[in-house]
Amino acid sequence: MKTWINKGIESLRHMSVQVKASMAFMVVNFMQKGIAFLTTPVFTRLLSTEEYGKITVYSSWLEIIGIFAMFGLTSNVYYNGILDYKKDQDNFTFSMLTLSNVITLTVMLAVWTVNRYVLHFLDISPVLFFFMFLSFFIEPAFEFWQAGQRFSYKYRLVCLFMVLVMIGSPVFSLMGIRLCPSMKVEARIIGAQLVTALLSTGCYIGFICHAGGRPKMRYWRYAVKYNLALIPFFLSNYILNGSDRLMISWYCGDDKAGIYGIGHTMASVVNIIWSSVNATLLPTIYLKCDEDRREELSGIVVPVITGFAAVCIMIMLLSPEIIRCLAPSSYGEGMYVIPVVVGGTFIMSLYTVFSNNLLYEKSSRTVGAAGIAAAVLNLVLNMIFIPKSGYLAAGYTTLCAYILPVVWGSVALKRLTGYFVYDIRQIGTVSVAVIFSSLFVSRLYDHLLLRLGILLGMLIVLWIRRKWLFGDIAGKIFR
Repeated sequence: MKTWINKGIESLRHMSVQVKASMAFMVVNFMQKGIAFLTTPVFTRLLSTEEYGKITVYSSWLEIIGIFAMFGLTSNVYYNGILDYKKDQDNFTFSMLTLSNVITLTVMLAVWTVNRYVLHFLDISPVLFFFMFLSFFIEPAFEFWQAGQRFSYKYRLVCLFMVLVMIGSPVFSLMGIRLCPSMKVEARIIGAQLVTALLSTGCYIGFICHAGGRPKMRYWRYAVKYNLALIPFFLSNYILNGSDRLMISWYCGDDKAGIYGIGHTMASVVNIIWSSVNATLLPTIYLKCDEDRREELSGIVVPVITGFAAVCIMIMLLSPEIIRCLAPSSYGEGMYVIPVVVGGTFIMSLYTVFSNNLLYEKSSRTVGAAGIAAAVLNLVLNMIFIPKSGYLAAGYTTLCAYILPVVWGSVALKRLTGYFVYDIRQIGTVSVAVIFSSLFVSRLYDHLLLRLGILLGMLIVLWIRRKWLFGDIAGKIFR
């Protein structure tokens, strides 16, 4: 054991700063998401299903309004901008921050006017309304600072701040709930964001002090031109990921939205796993495509997809036990949400694989169009089936909607390259297994021994096929 530890330390010492930074960000991200997941049982016991539902609804509105209020300026457009304007990075960042603030204030005024005098569609308190827009106003500064640090591979301070957020979020939330029992929803939300708000304020002041001039209109035009076409795509992603909770709240009430939100907690855990895997695969996909070695990708990606599918099915089989750990008995119906939501997350991961290649081929319109089509389909199916069949229908409609962009993306990739790139037969077989499990695994929830037997069988198969799944992948990725 001591020898292994020494070898590990020695390997870390010889790693490049890029690898160290990537590993540090991944580890801290897992820790941050893990704390959020592990504290879920605490908050589900302190909050009623209706209160938890209100938090779920607030989170959904935060996502959709944030698309307009921050205009996506903290994502790709900023990354491209700091590369295009390296010599004027401070003023470019300041220009992005001021543009974001102007848009935030405009959207706040519009939403407040419409919600108060035309159509009352926001089911959140005035305190949360203004806190939401305060977050939109200052948090881009923290995001811009983090992006600059990541580009420079300065990971220590970023990781320290992420750890502070990770610890502070549950601590201040719990303190707020204890101190303000009559405002539990507000205390949970504001407490969770308090450390981030303080760090964002510090970054905001720092950018203003280092601006060295006024914001430049040409940078504003650059950002608006770049992002305006992406807003529909951002919206489609939200609709696929969050609209079901809002529609459940509308049709079935906040308590059902809260129960459904527990299912999405597991989906977020699955999504964290895939995001980390995809972050490793993405450079490999681009490199192999650039070297015209696409035929090697299937041997790398298909085993990874198969292993990820096995993890998803195992989570589905353990849904009853997961729900008992996460929440009290009032959330028990959530066990029936987990299989279809996790299945949908797996199907969407397949689209990520195809879209990685499509984006390399500079076919961003195809990627956006597929996402928008899936979002429209999801909305229509939700409007039809949630009122008729109840809130559990939302999981099935989302699963169906996710299939559309996968088919669309695979066909588009074949048209661009002349072949599917990946082994469609193997991917199809794995996908059918996951979809079948999503639809029928709940029939086994009353048979614990049978589920444990299936889990044991899966683990044995994975062990037998471990070389195919894991053995040569690292060598292929870095070859």
